[in-house]
Amino acid sequence: MAVARVRERAARSTATLVPIIGPRNLPQLDSYLAALDVQLTDEQYARLDKVSAVPLGVPHEGIAGSLRHLQGGDASSIITRVVPVA
Repeated sequence: MAVARVRERAARSTATLVPIIGPRNLPQLDSYLAALDVQLTDEQYARLDKVSAVPLGVPHEGIAGSLRHLQGGDASSIITRVVPVA
């Protein structure tokens, strides 16, 4: 599921994301390759995104809290892009 999620995230991203796999045996390789057949729906992807979110902490939470004021009101009209973190 993790490899399928990374593949889906790559498809939705403006940056190139490549899942790196490291199977230790043939069954693990088969499991990784099975991810090529998994198609996530928008709902499944959103749910996986939500449960895997990591709280950013200080100063990011403070900045996120002030975005409404910085963006002139309705922050929901701003589209944020996925930015890979190296």
